[in-house]
Order: sequence, then C-alpha cells, then structure tokens
Amino acid sequence: MSHIEREIKIKLISPKLEELEKILSSKYQFLGEERQVDIYYNSPIRDFRKSDEALRIRLVNGEAEVTYKGPKMSSKSKSREEINVKIDNFEAMDLILQRLGFIKVMKLEKIRKNYKANNFIISLDRVLDLGDFIEIEGVNVNENELSAFVDNFLKQFNVIGEKTLKSYLELLIDKLEKSSNSNTN
Repeated sequence: MSHIEREIKIKLISPKLEELEKILSSKYQFLGEERQVDIYYNSPIRDFRKSDEALRIRLVNGEAEVTYKGPKMSSKSKSREEINVKIDNFEAMDLILQRLGFIKVMKLEKIRKNYKANNFIISLDRVLDLGDFIEIEGVNVNENELSAFVDNFLKQFNVIGEKTLKSYLELLIDKLEKSSNSNTN
C-alpha cells in the first residue's frame, strides 16, 4: 500500500548518539533496535538519480522488504510516496531484479534505535561510512506539525546538527564522489 512518508533528517554534531539515547529512553517509548542492510538498484529504463526515485531491498533483523520511493514532494521535509512489500526470499528478489536489468548501485548498512513520541518516530541512526543521524518521521501529520516538533525536539534536548533533505544513499554517493575527485587531483 502506498503512503506519504514525511521525515526530517539531521546529521548529528552533538551530543553523542549514546548520550541522546540515554535521554530519549527515559522520555519516550523505546520501539527497538534494527540492523538494516539496504541494497539500492537503478533502473534500466530511467536513471533514478535524475528522476529522484529509489528502489531497494531492505533486510531488517533478518526480514526483507522491497521499497519504491517516489520523487521528493517538498523543500521543507523529505516527503515522498513510499510503497513497501514484504518478501520472504531476499536472494530470489535480488535475482529477479537483476534478470530484469536493474543494476545494484550501493549497499548501505545502519543500526537504528526507534523511539515513539505521540505521532512521531524518532530514529537514532549509526550509518556505516556516514556517521550518526537523527531521523524524525511524522505519522499522519502535516509538514508544519513535523517542522514544529523537530524544532522543539532540537531545542529541548540541546541537539546541534545539520538538517538535510538528502537520503542516506545520496549522502553516501556524494561522499564517495568527493573522495574519488580528491584522489584524482
């Protein structure tokens, strides 16, 4: 089923992720820890980087799903259509996509700890090769409610960070391109 995902991502500068985790565990409902491995694909028909779409298979604590993400719909938050389908065989789905001409682009790994605060899911993410992030997703909220919650959250917990509308995939590609450009100069 399709839904609109609304989230704001912050590259964490301070406090440390572990300190924030202690604070949140005393204030909000802990939903659990996830070990996520994402395999991203590009289409043989159109370049998802240009169309601002994404297709991935995600493994979460041993369970798999395929996700399609549509183009971003806002300049204030990362709002986009998202369609998820649970699958029971990661390897077979990967093989189907490859047989159809989809190209594996990137593997992204993270450890995510989720907390619930009313209509908001606060995710503390440690992303391999990228660092620590906070992702706050609004569930059945509008952009103004999400923005207000995030601003209040940052102020309440003295969080210093850099907001970004880019996905982890985009951030990792940017980092790799900068690294390869600096190696060629």
